[in-house]
Amino acid sequence: MNKPQWIWRLLLDWLLTVMGVLGAVFCLITAFRLPRPGDLIPGVLLSAALSCCLLSEKKLRRFGVPALTALLALLCWIWHETLGESFRQLWGVLISRIALGYDLLLNLVPREPPEPGAVGPALACLGLVMAFAVSCAVRWWRRSFPAALFLAPAIIPCFILLDTPPALLPLLAAAASLLIQAFSQSVRRRAAGEECKAICLAALLSAAVLGLLLLLFPREEYSPPISWNQLSDKMEDWGRAQNNRGNQEAGLTGDPEQVDLSTLGALPNHASTMLRIRAEQSDNLYLRGSAYSEFDGRSWAQGEELDWDRSTILPYLGEEGGERLEISTEDPEPVLYTTYHLSTLPQGAREILDNQIPNPDERTRYQFRYLRIWRGRSSVDALYDAWVRESCVQLPEQTRRAVLAWWDRQGGGEPPIRSGPRMVEFARQAAAAVSQCAVYSRNPLRTPAGVDFCDWFLNEAEEGYCVHFATACTALLRAMNIPARYVTGYVCHTVGGETVAVTNLQAHAWVEIWDEGRWIPIEPTPEDATEFAGQGMGGGEQPVEPDSSAPVTEYPIPDDSRLPEPPESVPTRPLPTQEIPESTRPVGGDSPADPASPSKNLTPLWIFLGVIGLLALTLGRRSLARQLRERRLARASVNDRARLLYRYIRRLHSLGGGKIPEEVERLAYKAGFSQYELSEEELACLRQLYDQQTARLQTAYFRRRFYCKYIRAVV
Repeated sequence: MNKPQWIWRLLLDWLLTVMGVLGAVFCLITAFRLPRPGDLIPGVLLSAALSCCLLSEKKLRRFGVPALTALLALLCWIWHETLGESFRQLWGVLISRIALGYDLLLNLVPREPPEPGAVGPALACLGLVMAFAVSCAVRWWRRSFPAALFLAPAIIPCFILLDTPPALLPLLAAAASLLIQAFSQSVRRRAAGEECKAICLAALLSAAVLGLLLLLFPREEYSPPISWNQLSDKMEDWGRAQNNRGNQEAGLTGDPEQVDLSTLGALPNHASTMLRIRAEQSDNLYLRGSAYSEFDGRSWAQGEELDWDRSTILPYLGEEGGERLEISTEDPEPVLYTTYHLSTLPQGAREILDNQIPNPDERTRYQFRYLRIWRGRSSVDALYDAWVRESCVQLPEQTRRAVLAWWDRQGGGEPPIRSGPRMVEFARQAAAAVSQCAVYSRNPLRTPAGVDFCDWFLNEAEEGYCVHFATACTALLRAMNIPARYVTGYVCHTVGGETVAVTNLQAHAWVEIWDEGRWIPIEPTPEDATEFAGQGMGGGEQPVEPDSSAPVTEYPIPDDSRLPEPPESVPTRPLPTQEIPESTRPVGGDSPADPASPSKNLTPLWIFLGVIGLLALTLGRRSLARQLRERRLARASVNDRARLLYRYIRRLHSLGGGKIPEEVERLAYKAGFSQYELSEEELACLRQLYDQQTARLQTAYFRRRFYCKYIRAVV
């Protein structure tokens, strides 16, 4: 090869390497909004140039590859502390973002907040190593598959979530590099003199393929090309169940007989619609599912099964008026969700105990009416009142001592009276104190084995979510002889006349206290909880009840289904830009659960998937055809093998694979139309001609070789 050809070949290989590496690294940078290191581009250009030069000749490779490997290892060893910290920060940024959609990864999220500004050394090191590795694939091995493997670690993370697509230009650069290598691979391996021409033709073909994909998929938003009907519905249900697993383990949804506090894990951060509700007027509601009255220090249980008269636990059944609330669930739930002060029950519903309304018929649509104001009640059932005041103050002695000691350290005191608005206000003050004992987090540390949950949370834990706060508050109120119990369900904000989606992020736990013949919700969870986003339902926002000595009049229900609306001059608290805890919150980007976030341009996703699919289809079809040919030849008898080889020889001959000698024609006729069995020497003659024709097509000019290999798949 003359010197100009050698230089052009070197430049083209260097260009393919640089396009692939910079495209892959910038895919990662643009998808996760990482800062670009200033030395990334010069480092990749220099590393690719040095690698391509040292890999040009066999003599240079013998010393060049070990030398470059040793140099990279030496640099990594010198700056191993800086690189280690930088890669840790890069891992934190990537996994924190990806964990928004895949809650199973939450345990891998680093506890310290990641710093995107510190990922520069990691990206630069990644670019240098990838440049050396891809140069080996392009310049030495001349194969596209190893190059794709080396670029994959930077490209694949961009497509794990639909809302982190990379920028179009770097994605096109990486895809074009891989396509050009794939289309020109055979020529670059066998015909060095035609390598420049093959790369140029492959570049034109790659540009045509990418342009066609851009024309076919110009959509700004993703929409499936076909409807998968039942399969799609089943996959959606499975995905919703997987995403809601954290809520189920925490006992926030469904109807668990027991909520085990020792196994609490991370709550989901990716929104999935669980309910859809429609109300006549705008309101802030607690959708009550199940209540739990038995506590042993490490778990909640629903308590013994006792049947109570409806008028005892639902005093307003049959009342005229009330607001209608319609609920539809995505999947059948074991309980029917209702709010407080019901005037009608869902049709066919019946009470079990006083803690839930079961759903044995697995209904997904139902409606009921409720009162937005508390009208008082003329009498309280003495048996029920006595039962509540006995069962809902039970507490393990260890828990009682621990929560009272904590309350004394906070400067608290005894309730002023045992009932009435002043006692309710005291309960709210206790809940506010509990809300300050830890930071709200959807991914807190797990409860240590063998400890009392309330003692550990109030005195040692630094993070927790609604289950932690509600449990500690219930135990504290019980320790002061205020009847209280633990409740789970959803919190939501309705808009009059509109259907509102309630997601798994709004699954919640709170406290109920018993006072003057009714259960009153008490909210101990901090206001920054994601359940309250945009609803103004956090602790401390409830109005104070009027004096019980005043005449019974209609007034807004405190602390439950009639919660105060935020004033128009003050905007409601928006949904957080990230649903993961502040300590693990990635920088930049909007959460997929944020309905106000702008739609994402997913055209790059279509392009990338189309390129990968086309490559896989083309290469896979050729590989499968070759394997089937060899398998049929290996399993056939001698004469059948001869007939198969002759058939393949005629096919190759029609594509320009050379002449068929008369001796081969005679052997094929003998194998097909006589009783004579060919010898191994005669069969080897047919095989030799088949191999010669295959080799001739392998060295043909580019268009014919491409047609034979990837369109017809005969070589």
